[in-house]
Amino acid sequence: MDKPFVYGVAVSGDNFTDRKKETKRLKMNFESGVNSILISPRRMGKTSIVGKVMSSMTDPKIKVVMMDIYDCRSESDFYERFAASIIKGVAGKVENMIAYVREFLGRFSAKVSVSPDPSLDYSLSFGISPKDTDADEILNLPQRIASKRGVHIVVCIDEFQQIGEFPDSLTVQKRLRGVWQHQENVSYCLFGSKRHLMEKSSRERVCRCINSEIWFFLTRSPLATGLITYAPDSGVVQ
Repeated sequence: MDKPFVYGVAVSGDNFTDRKKETKRLKMNFESGVNSILISPRRMGKTSIVGKVMSSMTDPKIKVVMMDIYDCRSESDFYERFAASIIKGVAGKVENMIAYVREFLGRFSAKVSVSPDPSLDYSLSFGISPKDTDADEILNLPQRIASKRGVHIVVCIDEFQQIGEFPDSLTVQKRLRGVWQHQENVSYCLFGSKRHLMEKSSRERVCRCINSEIWFFLTRSPLATGLITYAPDSGVVQ
């Protein structure tokens, strides 16, 4: 039996409804190279909105990369996820990815796992450890690629408040800001689900990693509220 609507997971296509104003504004930011910050409780549609905008981008000179750092527990975990996501997001096909690794991260040994099913994705890892981490090299990766390829890269990072949980978090955040604020061909979209952490971070630490006056505070969509009222047996709890 088909569900009347999908709730609790990222959606796309016909399952994505409403949020027209937020989607339009976020797309304008992506196209204009403006940094953005999205905050909302879980299941309010942050990932779906970013995914919707990402899929609607048609300018070949704008590359959008998305990563989730929810399970990153340290600075080196973050650099591993950051580097792999940037390379995969910009390169696309696995053969292009290998060329990108050689050109932009030549000193790292990349490990690629490819599924025998061509319709499935591949995984990329570098085994970055605290000993061999060159933070500036990793954090400047999107800028170096964008400058060399003549494109603009939008880096979208989900669950960004996780940065605040890292050991010596303040030093990490200062390092991010010190590098990112000088990037001319890269913009960032940071989003998180723990508003108290994101807001605390923004004013004290974490979201100061980027300069942004564009904040989105997502609440429950009026359409979603209508559906919940209309379909009380759907299993959705308000």
